[in-house]
Amino acid sequence: MFKEKLYEICANVAADFEGWSFGAGIFKNKSLKHTDLKILPGFGFDQDNTPLGPAISLQNKRTSTLCKRIIGYDLSTSLINFQVIAQDLHYMPEHLRLGASIFEDKKPYIAAIHASSRYDDKMVEALEQRALDLTDVRPILTAMMREGTSLIQTHYDLSSEENLLRALPAKYSTRHPNSPYDEMEKQKGVVVCLVHILLGDFDFVVNYRSNDYKTIFPKRIKELDAIIAALPELKRRYAETGSPI
Repeated sequence: MFKEKLYEICANVAADFEGWSFGAGIFKNKSLKHTDLKILPGFGFDQDNTPLGPAISLQNKRTSTLCKRIIGYDLSTSLINFQVIAQDLHYMPEHLRLGASIFEDKKPYIAAIHASSRYDDKMVEALEQRALDLTDVRPILTAMMREGTSLIQTHYDLSSEENLLRALPAKYSTRHPNSPYDEMEKQKGVVVCLVHILLGDFDFVVNYRSNDYKTIFPKRIKELDAIIAALPELKRRYAETGSPI
Protein backbone atom coordinates (compact mmCIF):
# COMPACT_ATOMS: atom_id res chain seq x y z
CA MET A 1 0.00 0.00 0.00
CA PHE A 2 2.90 2.37 0.72
CA LYS A 3 4.22 1.99 -2.82
CA GLU A 4 0.77 2.44 -4.32
CA LYS A 5 0.17 5.58 -2.26
CA LEU A 6 3.52 7.07 -3.25
CA TYR A 7 2.98 6.26 -6.92
CA GLU A 8 -0.41 7.96 -6.80
CA ILE A 9 1.23 11.11 -5.42
CA CYS A 10 3.87 10.91 -8.17
CA ALA A 11 1.20 10.64 -10.86
CA ASN A 12 -0.56 13.70 -9.46
CA VAL A 13 2.70 15.65 -9.39
CA ALA A 14 3.50 14.67 -13.00
CA ALA A 15 0.12 15.98 -14.10
CA ASP A 16 1.19 19.46 -12.98
CA PHE A 17 4.02 19.49 -15.56
CA GLU A 18 3.07 19.77 -19.22
CA GLY A 19 4.15 16.80 -21.31
CA TRP A 20 5.18 14.68 -18.33
CA SER A 21 3.69 11.43 -17.03
CA PHE A 22 4.60 8.91 -14.36
CA GLY A 23 4.81 5.14 -14.72
CA ALA A 24 6.91 2.22 -13.50
CA GLY A 25 8.67 4.47 -10.99
CA ILE A 26 9.88 7.02 -13.56
CA PHE A 27 8.75 10.48 -14.68
CA LYS A 28 8.82 10.62 -18.50
CA ASN A 29 8.39 13.16 -21.26
CA LYS A 30 7.91 11.77 -24.79
CA SER A 31 7.24 15.04 -26.57
CA LEU A 32 10.41 14.74 -28.66
CA LYS A 33 10.23 12.23 -31.51
CA HIS A 34 13.86 11.21 -31.19
CA THR A 35 14.55 11.16 -27.43
CA ASP A 36 12.66 10.39 -24.23
CA LEU A 37 13.38 12.69 -21.29
CA LYS A 38 13.32 11.14 -17.84
CA ILE A 39 13.53 12.15 -14.20
CA LEU A 40 14.40 9.16 -12.04
CA PRO A 41 13.42 9.45 -8.35
CA GLY A 42 15.73 6.58 -7.42
CA PHE A 43 13.07 4.61 -5.58
CA GLY A 44 14.03 1.24 -4.11
CA PHE A 45 11.27 -0.05 -1.89
CA ASP A 46 11.84 -1.88 1.39
CA GLN A 47 8.44 -2.52 2.96
CA ASP A 48 7.30 0.89 4.23
CA ASN A 49 10.17 3.08 3.03
CA THR A 50 12.26 4.00 0.00
CA PRO A 51 15.29 6.17 -0.71
CA LEU A 52 14.89 9.31 -2.80
CA GLY A 53 17.99 9.87 -4.94
CA PRO A 54 16.96 11.70 -8.11
CA ALA A 55 18.69 11.83 -11.48
CA ILE A 56 17.95 13.15 -14.95
CA SER A 57 18.28 10.85 -17.93
CA LEU A 58 17.95 10.91 -21.71
CA GLN A 59 17.08 7.93 -23.90
CA ASN A 60 17.81 8.67 -27.55
CA LYS A 61 15.96 6.12 -29.66
CA ARG A 62 18.62 5.63 -32.33
CA THR A 63 21.35 5.27 -29.74
CA SER A 64 19.22 2.66 -27.96
CA THR A 65 18.68 0.75 -31.20
CA LEU A 66 22.40 0.72 -31.97
CA CYS A 67 23.27 -0.24 -28.41
CA LYS A 68 20.89 -3.20 -28.30
CA ARG A 69 21.92 -4.35 -31.77
CA ILE A 70 25.67 -4.39 -31.02
CA ILE A 71 26.04 -5.22 -27.33
CA GLY A 72 22.69 -6.85 -26.68
CA TYR A 73 21.16 -4.50 -24.13
CA ASP A 74 20.23 -0.86 -23.71
CA LEU A 75 22.02 1.89 -21.81
CA SER A 76 20.94 5.42 -20.93
CA THR A 77 22.15 7.91 -23.51
CA SER A 78 22.96 10.26 -20.63
CA LEU A 79 22.40 10.25 -16.88
CA ILE A 80 23.31 12.80 -14.21
CA ASN A 81 22.60 12.26 -10.51
CA PHE A 82 21.38 15.28 -8.55
CA GLN A 83 23.85 14.42 -5.79
CA VAL A 84 26.84 14.80 -8.13
CA ILE A 85 25.88 18.37 -9.04
CA ALA A 86 24.25 19.33 -5.73
CA GLN A 87 25.98 22.72 -5.82
CA ASP A 88 23.93 23.61 -8.92
CA LEU A 89 20.53 22.73 -7.50
CA HIS A 90 18.03 25.51 -6.83
CA TYR A 91 14.62 24.03 -6.11
CA MET A 92 15.31 21.02 -3.88
CA PRO A 93 15.52 21.95 -0.18
CA GLU A 94 19.19 22.25 0.71
CA HIS A 95 19.12 19.53 3.36
CA LEU A 96 17.71 17.04 0.82
CA ARG A 97 20.13 17.68 -2.05
CA LEU A 98 22.28 14.68 -1.18
CA GLY A 99 19.31 12.34 -0.90
CA ALA A 100 16.48 11.48 1.46
CA SER A 101 14.31 8.61 2.68
CA ILE A 102 10.53 8.44 2.42
CA PHE A 103 8.54 6.55 5.08
CA GLU A 104 4.91 5.71 5.46
CA ASP A 105 5.50 6.74 9.08
CA LYS A 106 8.95 8.05 10.00
CA LYS A 107 8.41 8.09 13.78
CA PRO A 108 9.73 4.53 14.43
CA TYR A 109 12.81 5.32 12.31
CA ILE A 110 13.46 8.57 14.16
CA ALA A 111 13.08 6.80 17.49
CA ALA A 112 15.50 4.07 16.38
CA ILE A 113 18.29 6.45 15.33
CA HIS A 114 17.94 8.44 18.55
CA ALA A 115 18.21 5.21 20.55
CA SER A 116 21.22 3.93 18.60
CA SER A 117 24.78 4.39 19.83
CA ARG A 118 26.12 4.26 16.27
CA TYR A 119 25.48 7.93 15.51
CA ASP A 120 26.71 11.15 17.06
CA ASP A 121 24.36 14.09 17.55
CA LYS A 122 25.32 15.71 14.23
CA MET A 123 24.60 12.53 12.26
CA VAL A 124 21.31 11.99 14.09
CA GLU A 125 20.23 15.50 13.15
CA ALA A 126 21.19 14.97 9.50
CA LEU A 127 19.36 11.63 9.27
CA GLU A 128 16.30 13.11 10.93
CA GLN A 129 16.24 16.04 8.49
CA ARG A 130 16.42 13.68 5.51
CA ALA A 131 13.54 11.51 6.70
CA LEU A 132 10.20 12.32 5.05
CA ASP A 133 6.73 11.13 5.88
CA LEU A 134 4.49 10.17 2.98
CA THR A 135 2.28 13.11 3.92
CA ASP A 136 5.25 15.49 3.48
CA VAL A 137 6.46 14.25 0.12
CA ARG A 138 4.33 15.98 -2.52
CA PRO A 139 6.04 19.41 -2.33
CA ILE A 140 9.43 17.67 -2.35
CA LEU A 141 8.54 15.72 -5.50
CA THR A 142 7.29 18.95 -7.07
CA ALA A 143 10.62 20.59 -6.26
CA MET A 144 12.39 17.55 -7.73
CA MET A 145 10.44 17.91 -10.97
CA ARG A 146 11.16 21.62 -11.19
CA GLU A 147 14.82 20.85 -10.60
CA GLY A 148 14.90 18.03 -13.11
CA THR A 149 13.20 19.91 -15.92
CA SER A 150 15.50 22.88 -15.33
CA LEU A 151 18.62 20.67 -15.39
CA ILE A 152 17.53 19.01 -18.62
CA GLN A 153 17.13 22.39 -20.29
CA THR A 154 20.47 23.55 -18.91
CA HIS A 155 22.62 20.54 -19.74
CA TYR A 156 21.22 19.39 -23.10
CA ASP A 157 20.59 21.01 -26.47
CA LEU A 158 17.08 19.86 -27.34
CA SER A 159 16.73 22.04 -30.45
CA SER A 160 17.30 19.02 -32.73
CA GLU A 161 18.48 15.44 -32.52
CA GLU A 162 21.78 16.23 -34.22
CA ASN A 163 22.46 19.18 -31.92
CA LEU A 164 21.64 17.01 -28.91
CA LEU A 165 24.02 14.24 -29.97
CA ARG A 166 26.82 16.60 -30.98
CA ALA A 167 26.69 18.29 -27.56
CA LEU A 168 27.09 15.02 -25.66
CA PRO A 169 28.42 14.20 -23.17
CA ALA A 170 26.89 16.77 -20.84
CA LYS A 171 29.35 19.23 -19.34
CA TYR A 172 29.26 20.08 -15.63
CA SER A 173 31.38 20.44 -12.51
CA THR A 174 30.96 17.94 -9.71
CA ARG A 175 30.26 19.06 -6.16
CA HIS A 176 33.27 17.34 -4.62
CA PRO A 177 36.71 16.12 -5.76
CA ASN A 178 35.72 12.63 -4.64
CA SER A 179 32.85 12.73 -7.16
CA PRO A 180 34.78 12.63 -10.45
CA TYR A 181 33.32 13.82 -13.73
CA ASP A 182 32.47 10.40 -15.17
CA GLU A 183 30.83 11.09 -18.51
CA MET A 184 33.61 9.20 -20.32
CA GLU A 185 33.79 6.37 -17.82
CA LYS A 186 32.55 2.77 -17.88
CA GLN A 187 29.17 2.35 -19.59
CA LYS A 188 28.86 6.08 -20.20
CA GLY A 189 32.03 5.94 -22.29
CA VAL A 190 30.56 3.10 -24.35
CA VAL A 191 27.49 5.20 -25.12
CA VAL A 192 29.60 8.20 -26.17
CA CYS A 193 31.34 5.91 -28.67
CA LEU A 194 27.94 4.89 -30.09
CA VAL A 195 26.89 8.52 -30.33
CA HIS A 196 30.01 9.31 -32.36
CA ILE A 197 29.16 6.45 -34.71
CA LEU A 198 25.65 7.83 -35.25
CA LEU A 199 27.31 11.11 -36.24
CA GLY A 200 29.57 9.34 -38.75
CA ASP A 201 32.71 9.34 -36.60
CA PHE A 202 34.01 5.76 -36.69
CA ASP A 203 37.52 6.54 -35.42
CA PHE A 204 36.51 7.72 -31.97
CA VAL A 205 35.80 4.26 -30.53
CA VAL A 206 39.18 2.97 -31.75
CA ASN A 207 40.97 5.92 -30.15
CA TYR A 208 38.95 5.57 -26.95
CA ARG A 209 39.73 1.84 -26.76
CA SER A 210 43.47 2.46 -27.13
CA ASN A 211 45.92 2.83 -24.26
CA ASP A 212 46.51 6.44 -25.31
CA TYR A 213 43.03 7.44 -24.11
CA LYS A 214 43.18 7.62 -20.33
CA THR A 215 40.17 7.08 -18.07
CA ILE A 216 39.74 7.06 -14.31
CA PHE A 217 38.07 3.66 -14.15
CA PRO A 218 38.75 0.54 -16.24
CA LYS A 219 37.13 0.66 -19.66
CA ARG A 220 34.35 -1.70 -20.71
CA ILE A 221 36.62 -3.62 -23.09
CA LYS A 222 34.11 -6.34 -24.00
CA GLU A 223 31.52 -3.82 -25.21
CA LEU A 224 34.13 -1.68 -26.96
CA ASP A 225 35.52 -4.68 -28.83
CA ALA A 226 32.00 -5.61 -29.92
CA ILE A 227 31.55 -2.11 -31.35
CA ILE A 228 34.92 -2.22 -33.13
CA ALA A 229 34.07 -5.63 -34.61
CA ALA A 230 30.85 -4.16 -36.01
CA LEU A 231 32.55 -1.14 -37.61
CA PRO A 232 32.88 -2.54 -41.17
CA GLU A 233 29.15 -3.19 -41.40
CA LEU A 234 28.29 0.11 -39.71
CA LYS A 235 30.51 2.01 -42.16
CA ARG A 236 28.91 0.22 -45.11
CA ARG A 237 25.41 1.14 -43.97
CA TYR A 238 26.43 4.73 -43.30
CA ALA A 239 27.97 5.05 -46.79
CA GLU A 240 24.82 3.67 -48.42
CA THR A 241 22.10 5.35 -46.33
CA GLY A 242 23.68 8.11 -44.24
CA SER A 243 22.90 6.16 -41.07
CA PRO A 244 24.69 3.21 -39.43
CA ILE A 245 21.39 1.68 -38.33
